[in-house]
Amino acid sequence: MKKILTLLALTTLLLSAKTLVTVNGHPITDALLAEGYEKLDPTQKSNLIEQLIKEEVIYANLLSSPIVNNQQFQQAFSQQKNLVEQQYGKALNAEQLRSIKGSIAVSLYQQQEFQKAVIGVNQTKNFYQNNVDKFTFPNSIEIANIIVQDEASAKKILKSLQSSNNLDEDFLKAANAQKQNGYMGWFGRESMPTNLFDKAYKYKVKRLLNAPVKTKHGYNVVYLLNKKKAGKLSYAEAQPKIEQMLKQKQVMEKLKSKMENLYGSAQIVY
Repeated sequence: MKKILTLLALTTLLLSAKTLVTVNGHPITDALLAEGYEKLDPTQKSNLIEQLIKEEVIYANLLSSPIVNNQQFQQAFSQQKNLVEQQYGKALNAEQLRSIKGSIAVSLYQQQEFQKAVIGVNQTKNFYQNNVDKFTFPNSIEIANIIVQDEASAKKILKSLQSSNNLDEDFLKAANAQKQNGYMGWFGRESMPTNLFDKAYKYKVKRLLNAPVKTKHGYNVVYLLNKKKAGKLSYAEAQPKIEQMLKQKQVMEKLKSKMENLYGSAQIVY
């Protein structure tokens, strides 16, 4: 669900708040909106207010449920409240606090529903069979990478790593020294510089490439972590991810249905 509440919106002062709509007796004001709202066209404003109404009905429902008594809820609210107030150097007003509580309640509701969701074997098998293209993959490599802008620096880093007794740890340290994360993940040939992919794919895994690779981004010191040939995930390999995705879809549909039902029976006064 798209969040209307943003950190920037929290800078709006309650003193200048204008009531946009009242939902089940609860006024929704422009204190929840970021600056520039007044510049939206009528259709955009209408869509935005409708989204605020839908958020309010689900927030009100969940904030009156046992979920707010959950210790996880209390901890998350305290942390988020402190984080935002520290960032902006002032206390939040009641409506802003309510929005934070509401968004946390929705998140916990989704977590709880995910734990309860049940996806049958037939559902995962049908999805797999009907979406074969989603489970095929090209030749791929998994790499860690350090990028610098001059070849001499890249060669110096590479030389220091070539004598490492713990390449995983030392590569990460070298990346951090350049204010980089190091780990890049999995890539197919079409999703990275082809000269880098072609060279790396020829290496044995858990090896450094023997020279920096120049790309448009700079000079790359590359550590090949893993690689795999083009193929297709078996159903057994894909099943856990399919189940997770279908559970998430089920939860989102349940949340949407719940919100639409509450919206349909709400008393809305503009």
